[in-house]
Amino acid sequence: MQVTDAVHTLCVHVGSYPEVYSPNVYLIVDGGEAIMIDSGFPDGESVATRLDFLQCLGDPTLKFIVLTHHHIDHAGGARRLREATGARVLIHPEEERLLREAAKRSAAGSADERALWEEAAGVPVDGPVVDGETLSAGSLTLRVLHTPGHSAGHIALFLEQGKVLFSGDNVLGLGTTAIAPPPFGDMPLYVQSLERMKALDAALLCPGHGPLVHQPNRKIQELIDHRRERDEQVLSLIGQGQGTLAELVRVIYPELNPRLERMARGQILSHLYKLQAERKVVMRQEGDDFVCALREAGD
Repeated sequence: MQVTDAVHTLCVHVGSYPEVYSPNVYLIVDGGEAIMIDSGFPDGESVATRLDFLQCLGDPTLKFIVLTHHHIDHAGGARRLREATGARVLIHPEEERLLREAAKRSAAGSADERALWEEAAGVPVDGPVVDGETLSAGSLTLRVLHTPGHSAGHIALFLEQGKVLFSGDNVLGLGTTAIAPPPFGDMPLYVQSLERMKALDAALLCPGHGPLVHQPNRKIQELIDHRRERDEQVLSLIGQGQGTLAELVRVIYPELNPRLERMARGQILSHLYKLQAERKVVMRQEGDDFVCALREAGD
């Protein structure tokens, strides 16, 4: 799909992917040069479809494959696309570290999961991208913003011409994104990153998953409000005696699909870490659970 004169997206549906929307991969093209934002999964169909799409656009020179973060669905296909095109793979240094460590953590997963992470961990990285750096394709300028939250080294990219924001997974086309607890994610930094993206006053937002967002600031403000409301809900429940992470998850997500329990625990734990950093709650770990209490005035 052509998004603007210079921006294209090609979302390849992956049947085994558990979510509604498979990852979006974007291509910025101008003057016979191109930049790819994220690479999608490493399966043969996804990679071949993206290479075919490049040919359909006149086979522009793919200069860079820029990865917003290290997760398999965004970084997994980079090695094979790099081999086929000669493009340079760029990623934030913190995300490169997480990418290498992810394969080690996947050892306990299924054979399919291990294979995917091993493929992603083998992605050659040709250089880092850091906050404020700019990349060019033809006459177009793409600016890098370090936007931690969903992941510690997560980046967003801003196309100056047309004010197009590529948000990675910090903003999705529908719903909210998962923010893992430290050290993998960071809720306070996530809210700061949302504020920073909102300050760009983008005309169009291209998310990591789902449909385009045509009112970026409205969407971003909704996400900021949602996180603030969740903070208040957690504080209220703790004040009412829901004093453990398990109790909070049970009350906040009363009809939770069991396969989403780990993600739900991570979401609430991220808020608890944020509230603890703000000196609003105290918590301690007891086995697999966390015990929480409101911080007394003066503590």
